[in-house]
Formats: sequence, C-alpha cells, structure tokens
Amino acid sequence: MSQIPKGERLEETVVLGGSDLPERLLVQLASLPPEGDVEDALWAIVSTFAEGSELYIGVCIPTATGEQLVIRHAPRPSQPRVTDAARLFPEARYEEVMNIPFDVGSSLHIASDDPLDATVRRSADQVALAVASTLRRSRFADQLKREAQEVQQLRDQAVQSDKLAGLGRMAASIVHELNNPLTSIVAYADYLRRRWEQQGVDIADRERLGRISEAAGRVLNFTRDLVAYSRPSSADPSALSVHDVIERSLVFSEHVIAANNVTIVRQYGELPPIRGLHGPLTQVFVNLITNACQAMDPKGGKLTIETSYDANRKVVSVKMSDEGRGLPAVDDLDRLFDAYFTTRGDGGGNGLGLNIVQTIVASHGGAVQAARNEPRGASFVIELPTGR
Repeated sequence: MSQIPKGERLEETVVLGGSDLPERLLVQLASLPPEGDVEDALWAIVSTFAEGSELYIGVCIPTATGEQLVIRHAPRPSQPRVTDAARLFPEARYEEVMNIPFDVGSSLHIASDDPLDATVRRSADQVALAVASTLRRSRFADQLKREAQEVQQLRDQAVQSDKLAGLGRMAASIVHELNNPLTSIVAYADYLRRRWEQQGVDIADRERLGRISEAAGRVLNFTRDLVAYSRPSSADPSALSVHDVIERSLVFSEHVIAANNVTIVRQYGELPPIRGLHGPLTQVFVNLITNACQAMDPKGGKLTIETSYDANRKVVSVKMSDEGRGLPAVDDLDRLFDAYFTTRGDGGGNGLGLNIVQTIVASHGGAVQAARNEPRGASFVIELPTGR
C-alpha cells in the first residue's frame, strides 16, 4: 500500500443507518456528477457503505502528483490518530486491506472491533468495485480535460502561425517598398564620403555622412531581418566571434545606450568561435540591449555582459544583466518569448522582439532563458553551441 504522508490530516465523521447496500451503491453511482471532484465522489461511496453499521472504512488513492489521497470514515470520533501507514484504523481491533480492482496502488481498508465475517467481505468487494468505477470515470474525465487543453493550445498555435505568416507577407511588402530608396541612400552616401575624403572636406562632416550611410544600412538590414524571421535564411553559416557580434550590436545600439544613461560593463571570458550568421545574431543582441536600456531608471544604470565557455557541453554562454524594473509577474517566464506577448501599454511594443530573439537563437541550435534578479533587474542567458 502507498505511504501516508507524515502529518496528513485525516477526516473522520459519524455515519447513520440505512438499508440494502447494492441498491444504495447503484443509486449513489448514478447520482454522481460526471465531472465532479473525485474526493467528493469517494466520500459518497464510503459513506454509503458505512451507513447503518459500526464498521470503519478507508480508501488510499495515489494521485497524479505522487501524493496520496486518504479518506477515513469512522462510526464515531476516535483516538489515537494514525501512526502506522499499514493501518488506517489503529483504534479498531481488526483491519483488512483490499486492492481496488483496475487501479494499481489503490486500496480499501475495512476495520471493526469484531472479526470480519464473509458477509462483510462480500460487501467490501462491492464497495471496491464501486470505488474502481468512480476512479476510472474520474481518471477518464481528467484525461479528456488534458486532451481538450492540448487541442486548445494547438488551436492557439495555429492562430499565432497565421499571424506570423501575415507578418511575413507584410514584411516582404515593406522590404519591397524600402529597399530601393535605402539602397540609393547608402550608395550616394558612400559616393559622397569617398569624394569628400579626396577633396579634404572637414573630418566631422565626413563622419556625419558616414553615420547617415550606417543608419540607412541598419534600416536596410532590419527590413531584411523581418523577412528572414518568417522565411528561412539561404545564407550559409560561417565561423564567427561572439565578442565581435556583441561589440557590433553595441555600436548599433549607441543611441539607445546614451539616451538612457546606461553604462556597459564587459566581463568577457575566453571563447572559441561558433558557426552562425552574423546579421541575425547581431539582431538578437540589439533587441536585448534595447530592452535592457529601456527598462532602466531615467537616471541610468549598468548593463553587465558576461561571457563564458562550458568545455564539457561545448556551449558558449552570454549573460546580459540589467538594473531595470525587472520582469513582469507572469507565472511562466517562458511566456515572455511568445509572439505578441507584451506587458507594455499601447504603443510600447508589439510583443515580437523576444520571440524574434528566441527564433534566431533556436535556428542556431541554441537556447535563451530569462530570470529575475534580486533586488531588481533581469537577466537573459543565451547559449550557443560551438559544434566541436
């Protein structure tokens, strides 16, 4: 028989008299609600058996969580309390344990101050069958609920997939409209910068022109990343340095870092190269850096970027820890990476940033996790395999 958890509270109740047991059991089984609570149903069965007798009856049922449901029905309040898991009724002189049919690990306990006769045992057999029927119906109902939840989750995923497909089509349209003018801006800016270098134009003006070219290039890459999010990239991965990707991302995020008075703290370890796509991985860190900076207090704060290498697992880790307002109080932090999930108000975000991060990291065979910092702030850990 399964163990009774230490200190578990066991209910006792006084029962009343009644009539024919098989008829009472049938009536009780027929009256039980199909989706009712299993504990209430078992109490009803046990009470039906104990009605009008001086017998003790108990049921031990293992639950799906590994705990045990114990129902203990006595003809009168009694002492001492249960101290031996093998006996539910130590106050009674005789106690017998029966297995519940078709439910492994479940047991029925019958006890009395007098030896149990054949009639009592036959009645106990009938109760055991009634308990078995109740348990099978309850477990089947639980299975139907789980399957219904799974179906609903699949439906939700299908809806999200449709939304993402629509986003892909919209992104393709955006790229089509923006690519030509952006390409022209980049080309003319590069042309003018080269001419100014030859003509000796002021270096500050040349730098400004270089920033125009760089900014237009970033917008051009971003529109292409939107398409890459919904359409697999055709580029081939190559060996690259994670530190180079991070530094490039910090350059792209300079305006956000400066606007939010954020100090970058680098704690870099020795890292081997990984195989990946430079552009998409840059987008990953740009998104995380931007989120961290925007979460900071207006007076600013520190964003610590720590890298390490696990030689046993052959995984490069990048941990980004901020001193911002922290993560929202959601039950499951993995929900942060769901498409369209956002805790910001209207105009504060579309809920795609972290989903894009997760999608890109997963396409590189890696994983990303979020964690709350104490007393405040948040951390995101990205793991990327080295492939060697």
